[in-house]
Amino acid sequence: MLKTIKSEQYLHNSCQKIVKIDKKIRFVGVVNEKGRLVTGAVKNKIKFLVDEKDREMLFMEVALRTRMRREFDHYFGPSNFCISHRENVIIMKFPIGNETFYISAEKGIGLDKIPFQILEVLKKINHD
Repeated sequence: MLKTIKSEQYLHNSCQKIVKIDKKIRFVGVVNEKGRLVTGAVKNKIKFLVDEKDREMLFMEVALRTRMRREFDHYFGPSNFCISHRENVIIMKFPIGNETFYISAEKGIGLDKIPFQILEVLKKINHD
């Protein structure tokens, strides 16, 4: 989707826009291809479900899965987003170039609309 990623400030602003899309969005972060958090936005007064060390492992897993998923792009086309519906949280991942927007949300978020609203914000990254 995107070959050259925008500045960290631009990505941070995009995270801020996404976190405001719905009150059930808890966290939005940009994870690079090495599994490092580049920038992010947190909904006020949320409690992280994993500690800092486990977040590092989580983000490394996000980067690995994003790379592995690309192995099938020539069959299915590129992935627009993936959703993981877990017992305690909803996780959405949007690959953009070598980075991945990682979004956690509370259960009950509108999965029929919210991911597509997020895609609209992310499409602007390619056009700005």
